[in-house]
Amino acid sequence: MTDNIEEYKNKCVLLSGLHGVSIFFVSPVGNIIFECTDNRVLNPLYNNDKMNLFTFLEFEPDKQHRFPIIKKTYFFENYIFVSALEGGRFIGTVIIGPTLPYELSEQKIIGIMNDFHKFALKEQVVNFYQTTPIFTKEKLINLSLLSYYIINQTLLSSDVVSKENNYLRHISEKLEPTNLVLEKLTHLENIHHDPFLEKQLLTIIKEGRVDELRMFTKLDEEATGVLSKSSHIRSKKNLGIVAIAIATRAAIDGGVHSEVAFSLSDSYIQRLEDLSSIKDIDNLSKEAMFTFTKRVAEVKEQQHTMTITTCKNYIYSNRFEKVTHEDVANVVRLSHSYLSVLFKKEVGISVSDYIQKVKIEEAKNLLAYTKTSLSEISSLLQFTDQSYFTKVFKKMEGITPNQYKKRHHLI
Repeated sequence: MTDNIEEYKNKCVLLSGLHGVSIFFVSPVGNIIFECTDNRVLNPLYNNDKMNLFTFLEFEPDKQHRFPIIKKTYFFENYIFVSALEGGRFIGTVIIGPTLPYELSEQKIIGIMNDFHKFALKEQVVNFYQTTPIFTKEKLINLSLLSYYIINQTLLSSDVVSKENNYLRHISEKLEPTNLVLEKLTHLENIHHDPFLEKQLLTIIKEGRVDELRMFTKLDEEATGVLSKSSHIRSKKNLGIVAIAIATRAAIDGGVHSEVAFSLSDSYIQRLEDLSSIKDIDNLSKEAMFTFTKRVAEVKEQQHTMTITTCKNYIYSNRFEKVTHEDVANVVRLSHSYLSVLFKKEVGISVSDYIQKVKIEEAKNLLAYTKTSLSEISSLLQFTDQSYFTKVFKKMEGITPNQYKKRHHLI
């Protein structure tokens, strides 16, 4: 092992006391060398057996990592793994946790207990969740960085930790790489709490923007809705069914034939009903989102030449930037005049009008689903001033931005 185990123990006691979290030091062969718990208990759902916890975490004690690993259990707990190195030699893993990403409702806790037939432990389980510290994603990453530095005297950046953990998660799930929606299509139930995020996601599907779906990172952890009070797994299935139904409608709006879309929907819902684990349900929901988005992309590629598709994608991806006709022409390496003829022939409007159309569509989303002021929207979308923004908006929609907001605002 190591002659400096007391030094590592002192470091872990410091971290545990400072942040109010339990810490275990596990050798490469799986033995718990010491623990800093301050009388904190494990989740009662593990029957007070640390090996059960390690199983749920898919913890491999002999595996070394060059950055902190953040793991989530089926019970909404977050844990941090830090490989301890001494002179470059791997001597064990520091396991830090649990923490929660947000406060769980009692309904959600009861659903989890029912799924694992642990309702007799209700009082203990509820007390565990009510006393477990809550760490936001940012705070969790900062704790992982601090812990890695204290244990190994190596300072990493938060970008590295975020990127590497996303990479590991998607490799293990055998999904296409996403910064996800995916942490975050995992939490499609967030749709019930932020209609603007729902609108953004559905726009991505309707437009067939697969690359943007991979990079969609705006769904943060938060308290989520419950669609079944008796079972967390049933609730996740119901949320998956709702998400698939919404994505089906978005795909049809994007040009996918209704028979094809509904056939895909039926297939995914039937597969979903046959699943029995949270991870499998989440993965299938993500797969469905990508499938519908890809089908829309295929339809749109058939409608336009690759040149025009590239132009439209560039304009949409840069809708919050100042984009000109010349910028678009440079992207596809065509002259200003030739692109004008080609674009008007395929799309039906000029490049400049299409740029304004995309920006106004985004403005409508912001007006309907956020509290962003008109001046902020005007600035975000790179209009020269608010009066010009209002003029363009009224020209395209027939009413002013204020009138649109009064009719459609949902907050």
